[in-house]
Amino acid sequence: MNKYTFEKVNEDIYYEKLNNGLEVFLYPTNKTKNFYISISVKYGASITKYKIKDKVYDIIPGSAHFLEHKVMALSENKEISNRINSFGSLANAWTNYKGTNYNIFGSINLIENLKLLLDIFYNTDINPKNVEEEKGIIGEEIDMYKDQINSLMSEHLFKNVFKNSYVKNTVVGERSDIEKITSESLNRVYNDYYVPNNTFIVVTGSFDVMEVMNTIKDYIYKLNLKPKELPKTIKEKENDKVNIAYEEINKDSENIRVKYAIKIKKSLFSLKNDILLRYYLNIILSNNFSPTSSLYEKYKNENVIINMGASANIIDDYVLIVVSAVCKDANVFLDNISKDIKKINISSEEFERKKKLFLKSYILDFDNIEDVEYNIVDFMLLEGKVNYNEYTDIINMDYKIAKDIIKSLNFDNISIIKTVK
Repeated sequence: MNKYTFEKVNEDIYYEKLNNGLEVFLYPTNKTKNFYISISVKYGASITKYKIKDKVYDIIPGSAHFLEHKVMALSENKEISNRINSFGSLANAWTNYKGTNYNIFGSINLIENLKLLLDIFYNTDINPKNVEEEKGIIGEEIDMYKDQINSLMSEHLFKNVFKNSYVKNTVVGERSDIEKITSESLNRVYNDYYVPNNTFIVVTGSFDVMEVMNTIKDYIYKLNLKPKELPKTIKEKENDKVNIAYEEINKDSENIRVKYAIKIKKSLFSLKNDILLRYYLNIILSNNFSPTSSLYEKYKNENVIINMGASANIIDDYVLIVVSAVCKDANVFLDNISKDIKKINISSEEFERKKKLFLKSYILDFDNIEDVEYNIVDFMLLEGKVNYNEYTDIINMDYKIAKDIIKSLNFDNISIIKTVK
């Protein structure tokens, strides 16, 4: 077991990679009496097709999320559910495009909770009966997302911007997708991806490091789990152009919502580190479109917007910048933003001030064991490793690079979606 230290905050983390490839991260702290345990698998909704040896498999959209439901099936396993409740613990799970996470938060009997989470993960029963029964539940979840205007607009926007990328499918899938999912297809994915060398465990909170590590080892080695050859993801080639440039969604609402998206080839940027590129972009966007920006104040005073914000995502070989607004007149907003988006800028003083906010957030994250867990999981799913020198990376962010990124912005590929009454 190795010990690593997050710089500046001097917080230690213990790490070990077991013989079968399972990785374990332990973050003990005396700041709390609670604990947070999670098991994550590097399989999410971004994988739509894969290959093992000479066999190619298509994955039905929504499968990763459906599998999450069948692994974390506490309604079917009353014994485990009752034991978790008896400890006053909370069990949950989530799926995104990059992975799936199963977790328990509690304050007593960490070792028993850990064993229960391992039982949930490694004793999954996926059969035709319980798969069919789950389809109605997931169908209701799909409908719920479609009833939420922001979720619906984002879903449409991704389909409009991308023609072949994984984001054209939502994480939860469509009802038509869910009907195609079978116990056979889910078991195949579970057996191919839910393997030790594609899985990692994170424990944060108040606990004894050796006791927790030995508990994990004893449990895993009794299962005699072996590493397996991981599937090779097959990606569809994406078109540089947006798929659909404009769409209106009928929605009976007093205020109009607009999303203005820019699709940019990642290769146009000289910075090749995705996480750092995202940091730079978010600093730049925050400076130009957040409530503290001069443009926000201008639009607000001119009664163009009710609120506005912007975000940057990196999706395979593309950067997606989205400006979202709630406004009374979408046409006025679009006329303004189409001109002002090309005037994005940031001064050296503003850049340094935003950097300080990033550094403050980095330090404050260690006051919350759930934030520590989330950051470890995020790095592992995106980069395959944890960055213990993130503070230095932020400190070393250079204003000249920020200016170069702004110069590299390309506004040729725009997709707009708005609501209409």
